Amino acid sequence: MSVVASQLHREDSTCKPCRSCKWQIPDPTDPNSGQCTANRTEAGAVWKRWIRDVMNMTCTRHEEGKLSFREHV
Repeated sequence: MSVVASQLHREDSTCKPCRSCKWQIPDPTDPNSGQCTANRTEAGAVWKRWIRDVMNMTCTRHEEGKLSFREHV
């Protein structure tokens, strides 16, 4: 099974941080961390990736806005 993945990378003072991306889920205990849900397997399952610094990490799949209920399911 192949996975289509976006590569998270560090970019200090980026204008597109993970913090403002609609694919990011904040960590409830650490505001500087979160999980990326942009990646999916071929079967459509979510492949979560841990983000340790949501202010200085970004990727090519950065999207602003909020996920609707339908996009979560």
